Amino acid sequence: MTTSSPPPARLPIQIRPIAGEGFRSFIERLAAANHLKVTYLRHYLVDPPWSGRGSPSWERLAAAVGRDASSLKEILVGARCVECGARTFQPQGGTARQTCSQACRQKAYRRRNPKPREERRLACWSCGTKLTFAGRGAIPRWCSDACRQQAYRQRRREKAEARTSREPACGVCDAPLGPGRRRWCSDRCCHTAYRRRRFGTPRQQPTTCAQCAGPLEPGRGNRLRLTCSAACRKRRSYLRIKERDRRDRSLNLR
Repeated sequence: MTTSSPPPARLPIQIRPIAGEGFRSFIERLAAANHLKVTYLRHYLVDPPWSGRGSPSWERLAAAVGRDASSLKEILVGARCVECGARTFQPQGGTARQTCSQACRQKAYRRRNPKPREERRLACWSCGTKLTFAGRGAIPRWCSDACRQQAYRQRRREKAEARTSREPACGVCDAPLGPGRRRWCSDRCCHTAYRRRRFGTPRQQPTTCAQCAGPLEPGRGNRLRLTCSAACRKRRSYLRIKERDRRDRSLNLR
């Protein structure tokens, strides 16, 4: 007939367990506080038979330190975060913590102290559905991605219609232009726009030839003419080239 062994006597010097320090570390600190060998204290806390080969039991360790076995195990093995339930470890000499990280600490604080939310009510820009959102953050415009895409397609369609409804016109005479990327309705308007850019105001058709001072008639299509014939045009071009060469030579001599 076997009888249960009496619980171990309470040690004279007690130490405070640290959350998450572990079973072995607590026994080592307990042995050092009571001036005992660590191996002797470990053998002393092993359940009978007294072979010394087993592991110390939580019940005998709790009786030696005068604490409850379940609470002592919870402290030494590790505490649980009040927010996410993860195991936390307390450094030696620090204040007992209830959370595992800074993020969980902030979440727990916001859960204990909820901030009053200011709600606003708007309508979806596409379908008119009522929207409710907090006072902070961006203001929603649509109730779903489908409404947002529908509004985007509608804007694109309106821009395309406005572009096609506006008929392009000539920049000189305001005549309607045909298909294609054109700016003027004819070559005459093109030359007129060029002369406006070049000289500022459109030039008038001279009545005398610029070379022989004879009578001069306007050209075809009311184009500007400066000479009365091909001979005068060549003579005028020759003289202009000669004058330009003379001017260049005079500048080089300087």
